[in-house]
Amino acid sequence: MTYAAERAARPSQELKLAEISSTGDQMLTVLETVAGQGPVSASDVARMCDINRTVAHRLLVTLAQRAYVRRSDEGYIVGPAVFSLARQTGTDLRSVAKPVMQRLAAEIGETVVLHGLDNWEAVVIDQAVGQRHLVRVEHSPGSRHPLYKGASGWSILAFQGEKAITRILKKTDDPVAALARIETTKADGCSISHDELQMGVHGIAAPLLEKNGRCEASLGVLVPSTRAHLLLSVQKPLLEAAAEIMKGLN
Repeated sequence: MTYAAERAARPSQELKLAEISSTGDQMLTVLETVAGQGPVSASDVARMCDINRTVAHRLLVTLAQRAYVRRSDEGYIVGPAVFSLARQTGTDLRSVAKPVMQRLAAEIGETVVLHGLDNWEAVVIDQAVGQRHLVRVEHSPGSRHPLYKGASGWSILAFQGEKAITRILKKTDDPVAALARIETTKADGCSISHDELQMGVHGIAAPLLEKNGRCEASLGVLVPSTRAHLLLSVQKPLLEAAAEIMKGLN
């Protein structure tokens, strides 16, 4: 018996049946598809969800406007709004990273900062401020900067798709030098910067790489120029902390 026939046969129970929004159901299905299969195109979503391509495109645009998905060069992937919801409901990057960051900050005595990728910018998600020194560096959560500035940005940029890197490097003063810096970051597993975002501030950052090689965040250490000579000494504990965070997420 079909659902419609069953309802006709049992009219007294009709008020007990919860009505659902077909559009809302489709949108959630699209979001789940992007989360599970991304990066995907609108055509991919239409095929996987068995919906019209125009409908798939409209749902993706709506989700993108609310930051639940974002469009990368490879296709649609989940956006920052998904992670914001995750922070309220369960295990997510920030909750996994926070204790690791606090422990690292206590160990090295310097500020540890977590950046995420949003609209091709590096955004401060959280920080653990080092308490050992009177002079220290702090960031403001929510502040953002281009990927081609600061160690945290470079460590994320180095692991983006080729098209994204090419487009972003066009904004730099010297694309050739910038590309060389990306290659160095990949080889070293981290990036180092000084005086790029704030004068007198040096930084080192490691990408938080997912199993598929994508990078949506980085973990960094910030020091004032007076302690810049100590920066390389934190590379090993920084890389270990980054690996611990990713292990906690997988």
